[in-house]
Amino acid sequence: MWNTTRRRIYFYIKAVLLLILLLYFVFSLSKCGFSDSKYSKCLEDGDCTHQLSVKQYSGDIPLSPSSLFWNSPQGPVKNTIDLGPQLITNPQWPDPFVKKVLVSVARTETQIAVRLEWEDDSVDDGIKRSRLYTDQAAIMFPLNSNKEVPPITMGGEGHPVNIWQWKAVRQVTADAAQKDSAATLSPIEDLNAEGFSTLTRQDEQNVSGKGLRTDKGWQVVFKRNRVNQDEQDVQFTGSTPMAVAIWNGGNRETNGQKGLAGWILLQFGKGTD
Repeated sequence: MWNTTRRRIYFYIKAVLLLILLLYFVFSLSKCGFSDSKYSKCLEDGDCTHQLSVKQYSGDIPLSPSSLFWNSPQGPVKNTIDLGPQLITNPQWPDPFVKKVLVSVARTETQIAVRLEWEDDSVDDGIKRSRLYTDQAAIMFPLNSNKEVPPITMGGEGHPVNIWQWKAVRQVTADAAQKDSAATLSPIEDLNAEGFSTLTRQDEQNVSGKGLRTDKGWQVVFKRNRVNQDEQDVQFTGSTPMAVAIWNGGNRETNGQKGLAGWILLQFGKGTD
C-alpha cells in the first residue's frame, strides 16, 4: 500500500511538472517570431483606434499607386479611416478639409508599403499656387519598440517617432528629375520628431514613394525595406502602430493644421498570399 501511494504521488508530481513546462513553452512561443506582444494592449488601452491586418505577399511591391497589385480584388484591402481635427496644440484646426482616407498596407519578407488615397478637388503642387500651402500626406511610427505608444503629437520627449512625409511640390520635382535624367529622387522625406516643432530630416533617406493625381484626388505609395541598420528608422519586425495625417493646400493647411487619424495597429499575420 505504501508503494502504491508513493507511485501516485510521483505520478501527480510528474503531471504538474509537465503542465508547468507546457505552459512555459506556450508562453515562450508567444514571445518568439514577430514581437507583437509589445503593442498587444494598444487597442485595449485605447491608444489605438483601429486595427488593420497586413498580409504578406511574394515578389516586389509596386511603387505605382495605379498598379493592379493595389487595385485588384486579390490585392491589399482598402480600409476607410476617418480623419479628425487637430485640437491638441495651437493653432488648432477644428475643420480639416479631408475627412476620410483609404489606407492599404502590404508586406513581403523584406519590404513594407503603405498606400493612401483621398479626395481633393484642387491641385496644390506649387506650380500655380504658393509652395507653402501644398497638398501633403504623412504616416508616423513609434521609433522605440520597447516602450509604450508615444503621444500622437509627433511623439514626445524620450518618445521619438519616425515620420514619412509626401508633398505634392516634391512630387513635381521628383517627376522632373526622372524625366530629365536617370537620377531617382524620392518625393518622400524620412524624418524624426520628439514632439511638435522638433521635426528633423535624416541625413540618410531610406523611403521611396510615388504620388499620382487622379480626377478625384491623390494616391500615394510609401515603401521601404522592413529592416535596416539605421537607428533613426522604425524596424518592422512585427505589428506596429501607425498614424496618418493629410493636408489640403487649397484650404491653407500646413504644419499642425491638418486632418489626423490616431494610432492604427498594423497587425502582422502569418503566411504568404
